[in-house]
Amino acid sequence: MGLFDKLLKGAVDAIDNAAAKNGNGPTGLKDLFNQAMDKKDEAINGSSSTTASSKPSTATTSSSSKRSNCAYTRPKYTTPQEVLDTASIPAKPSRKIEFEVFDGENAEIRVKVTFNLSGDFLETAGDVHYLASYLPTIDDDYDADYSDSNTPLFGVLDVDDEIIYNMAEKFDKGGVPENAMMFMPVNDMGPRARFKAKVENRDKIEYLYYCPLYDYMPDFKTCFTVSYTHNVVGTPLEKKLMAAVDEAVRTMKREVLEVEHRPFR
Repeated sequence: MGLFDKLLKGAVDAIDNAAAKNGNGPTGLKDLFNQAMDKKDEAINGSSSTTASSKPSTATTSSSSKRSNCAYTRPKYTTPQEVLDTASIPAKPSRKIEFEVFDGENAEIRVKVTFNLSGDFLETAGDVHYLASYLPTIDDDYDADYSDSNTPLFGVLDVDDEIIYNMAEKFDKGGVPENAMMFMPVNDMGPRARFKAKVENRDKIEYLYYCPLYDYMPDFKTCFTVSYTHNVVGTPLEKKLMAAVDEAVRTMKREVLEVEHRPFR
């Protein structure tokens, strides 16, 4: 991702976060950004199969037909067999991960969040609380900017995706989320874990826990999640990935470090 792309992504994240903080929920900008990045990668890698002969007809059609002609199709992702085979390798020892968030009506409460994560995951650069790629055969001497859409990805993030955000919002209001591959309320994983679910999202599968980290900003919906491709579903690797998220949530702790006095100005 180039400098311009990173700046644009930062702006999209800032807009979504501001919208969520003001009670407006997700804006959908991140979905549009991700689609644009996928389309850019497709063009650069020459993976598009569109030719002059397959160009959509310009004849007059209904509005629905026009939309279908212009529909965006995401590339299909597939986890290589050698990665699937790593399910048989015992997980590396877990290590303690920590990061900080700011809570409170004016972000005056500094909070430390810690959890244990399988050593099979190595930290990856990203604009979320924590992001790590599943790299069980690589040691710590690696490129932290590594990114591969076919590699399982663990993250702790304030959700700005409509599918998961709406699930959390509905649950907070006493409802039961629909259209999930799996959904289950949890009450034995600590006071912050509300439910776990498996959903199809952006042509990937996500296994996640909804774990609010904020006491004063309910519009911030934090999730511990791992995403992976469809061909991982039902395999031993999926069980290994899910176990890593289970451990992270089970060991998660939240500690208030400081409350800064901020008088009204």
